[in-house]
Amino acid sequence: MDYVGRHAFMPSFRWRELGVHWHAYRERGSVRNPAVPSIDRVRRLDTAPLAALYTPDEVAEWIEAQTRDLGERRTVRAIAEREWVEIGDTDDLNHLYSENVLIAARGDSIYTDIYSESENIQLFLEVVSAHECPGH
Repeated sequence: MDYVGRHAFMPSFRWRELGVHWHAYRERGSVRNPAVPSIDRVRRLDTAPLAALYTPDEVAEWIEAQTRDLGERRTVRAIAEREWVEIGDTDDLNHLYSENVLIAARGDSIYTDIYSESENIQLFLEVVSAHECPGH
């Protein structure tokens, strides 16, 4: 992607310099018993990912799809803005997409969660090098 259109910014290309890609994982738990990352990064990378992603846009798109499919919309009070905002609406998803592209473009992992009243959903997008993952 040429980083125009959906992007109102020019993200870093550090991820290309580092030669990395991302492995996507999801953990689910109950609200009463939230999913505490049950394993660390090293052990997580020993398991098969749900997806292998090769660009910051693919990372942001995967997170957005998970959020749309599994998340719930909710109105919350944004203290800094002193107004009520919607979690999971188009504006929120566009904002999160932009943030996730910027983070991934630096060559970083992303750990985030998805709002749901019925369960705790955590996403782990682990950045991996060719050395760590010669198969992709």
